[in-house]
Amino acid sequence: MATHGAIANPGPGNLQGQWAGDRLQLSIDDHGGRVQMDCASGTIIGPLRLAADGHYTANGTFEQHQSGPQRGDAAAPSSARYSGELRDGVLKLSILPAGATSPEIFNLREGAQVKLVRCL
Repeated sequence: MATHGAIANPGPGNLQGQWAGDRLQLSIDDHGGRVQMDCASGTIIGPLRLAADGHYTANGTFEQHQSGPQRGDAAAPSSARYSGELRDGVLKLSILPAGATSPEIFNLREGAQVKLVRCL
């Protein structure tokens, strides 16, 4: 199914495309998604399905990175809940890693580009 980027009131279906904003890049296809941030990354498992009202929820993983070399015995990424909505061309993305008390919320636009500054 095609992307829903600029649609004000999207219908149900799979969300796809390249989205960015708020120091985050999100790449989505029919198989899932990949989140890239300055010092974190995540994976959305399976397609990101929009409901008729533009909302979505999905499960995945999330991992905080630290500066310098990453240890080989570092903990595996934690599970995470991804949710939000697509409205007026803006994709709201909420990331709630396991154990977190509140989600991080991002506003993304399809086709936008951001420069990530990786942990040094």
